[in-house]
Amino acid sequence: MKQNTLILVLLFLISDFTYSQTKNQLDSILNVCSKMKNDTNKVIFQNEISWSFKYSHPKQMEKLLLDNVKLAKKLKYESGTALAYKNLGILMDEAGNIPKSVENYQLAIRYYKKANDEMGVAKSEANIGILYRDLKRNPEAIQKFRESNKVFIKNGFLQGQLIIYQNLSICYEFMNKLDSATVNIKRAMDIMNQLNIVDPNVYGNYANIFMKQKNYAKAIEYYEKAVKILGSDGRGITWTDNMGLAYYNLKQYPKALPLFLASIDNAPNIYNANTMATHFHLANLYYATAEYKKGFEVQRTYLDIKDSIFSLENARQLSELTKKYDSDKKKIQIENQKKQIKSEQTQKYFFAGSMIVFIALGFLLFRSLKQKNKANQIILEQKRLVEDQKDALQHKNREILDSITYAKRLQDAILPAVDYWHKTLPESFILYKPKDIVAGDFYWLETHTVSNGEISEDYLFFAAADCTGHGVPGAMVSVICCNALNRSVLEFNLVEPGKILDKTRELVISTFNKSVENVKDGMDISLGCLNVKTKELLWSGANNPLWVVPAGSDEIIEWKPDKQPIGNYADEKPFSTHSMILEPKTTIYLFTDGYADQFGGENGKKFKYKQFKDSILAIHDRPMEEQQEHLETTFESWKGELEQVDDVCVIGIRI
Repeated sequence: MKQNTLILVLLFLISDFTYSQTKNQLDSILNVCSKMKNDTNKVIFQNEISWSFKYSHPKQMEKLLLDNVKLAKKLKYESGTALAYKNLGILMDEAGNIPKSVENYQLAIRYYKKANDEMGVAKSEANIGILYRDLKRNPEAIQKFRESNKVFIKNGFLQGQLIIYQNLSICYEFMNKLDSATVNIKRAMDIMNQLNIVDPNVYGNYANIFMKQKNYAKAIEYYEKAVKILGSDGRGITWTDNMGLAYYNLKQYPKALPLFLASIDNAPNIYNANTMATHFHLANLYYATAEYKKGFEVQRTYLDIKDSIFSLENARQLSELTKKYDSDKKKIQIENQKKQIKSEQTQKYFFAGSMIVFIALGFLLFRSLKQKNKANQIILEQKRLVEDQKDALQHKNREILDSITYAKRLQDAILPAVDYWHKTLPESFILYKPKDIVAGDFYWLETHTVSNGEISEDYLFFAAADCTGHGVPGAMVSVICCNALNRSVLEFNLVEPGKILDKTRELVISTFNKSVENVKDGMDISLGCLNVKTKELLWSGANNPLWVVPAGSDEIIEWKPDKQPIGNYADEKPFSTHSMILEPKTTIYLFTDGYADQFGGENGKKFKYKQFKDSILAIHDRPMEEQQEHLETTFESWKGELEQVDDVCVIGIRI
């Protein structure tokens, strides 16, 4: 009872400290926490600390949560472990690390299920749905939101339903399903009224739907509600610009003007797509009200922003045109001033002076027109040359692309058909992502029956291979290596993977030695052989390992490969063979190095095998199709805008 009383006092202190969240206050709380007994109360308290200080001290909270996970697991406190993982997912989301965020949410779901906490599972699934929404994966996000909302409705959790309906509305709006978007935003508003709270973004999102329906009066009504709460700065900038656009569409230009100006003035950074759009709207407004000079100036700023984002060359050309416009304008003003001075001096020279001015003006206009025509001719000639070069280049590219596409058809012919693979191995997946149209990586599947007198044994062979290089050169090597594998099994009747790799190496070297060039290409491979009847797995690897996850286990057993390739190698040795009788529901993973070597993430670093293992452990007990989807999503999120560095091949098989 004394310990529980202390927890209540500390939680009260946190609720007071979070208002200022100074470092001294946090240090004091952590000092008290360090003196607490290592029990479930400490886990609860540390989870509460992480939630209260997640924005002000994210790095400290990440370390605190990782320590809390260890303590909760040691105590076998599933609910505390789940909440710590969920809070880690929120921290990673705030930091922009989406793969890590998804991974932690999935770990939270696993422990919430162990604790039979369906609300915890639903909240974590909803958080994953929001990540999918941000990635524009709207159908997947909608599925997550609906599953979570079933639990929220069952438990009467109105705050959760408010978030779900609002996010469903956003997804449907993105998909232009405006009826469904309207139904869900109205549900969100009903719940908002039941809770007696105000969420300005509900109003803003409802207004966006009205805008797409061209119901501008209603859109303005709801934008005003959002801006009244948020103001015209911060997140309110978007609603302010949208409300101005609604007034513009209604041709109520005096009301639209101050909204566009406020949106521009309060933008933290002018060089972004939202502010560029506001300048475009404002320029159109000035042109619509016949204020052409202002429209020209705003349009010039709009083009500056656009060019800074898309093309520095366009910005340079715009600057030159503007200078020419200002120069011609000054020349005309000077001539007009001379004319006025001469008129005032004497009426005698009025006619002569006027003629001089008009002649000079006509000369300037004629010269300007002549220069413009000459410039246009030069531009047209340059355009013609560029288009001719473009056509020639496109023709050449088409020829090259056609050749490579045909090479892909040839390479596809050596790969097992996906339907045949899944028919042979129903519980399996193949994540195959070539860097180019054709690849140096390939996957291989073969069945073979070996007879020994009256006894026949059926064997299933499978492999993930990585040949030297990628693109067309890698594809050519893959054809040679795949043919050598087929011969080793079907022609030489070999079963033991180590001996198969020995024979494959012999055949590959023999093929390359026919050339006068010193060819040192070859492949790395992870090769398995399964006795269909006894479930004995034989395996051998050249530089690539095999990962085995026994049923019900949370650990990976790694079978080490021989550190030598299939090909010419100075320290050549016979390949070794590993064996194991596999229990039902054991999952094995074969892969090349492309997945772990991909650069990406927040700092542009390699994914690495440690993180690859963590991803496998987070999903190994899920259906194989979901595992493939998770690994592909994680890979694409990690890669981001960076280039794929190598071919990727990952195979998962559940026995």
